[in-house]
Amino acid sequence: MKKNAIVFVLAAILFAACGGPKPYYETKEGKKKQKYYNDIQYGKNAHPKMKF
Repeated sequence: MKKNAIVFVLAAILFAACGGPKPYYETKEGKKKQKYYNDIQYGKNAHPKMKF
C-alpha cells in the first residue's frame, strides 16, 4: 500500500512538471494578433480591424 502511494505521488509530480504554460502564439489572443499582423504584412487586407 505504501509503495503504491509513493509511485502515485511520483507520477503526479512528473506529470505536473511536464505540463507548462502555452507559448503566447498558441493562445487565442496570440493567434488573433498573428492573423492581424500577417494580413497587414502580406497585403490580404490593407486596413483590417483589430479584434483583440
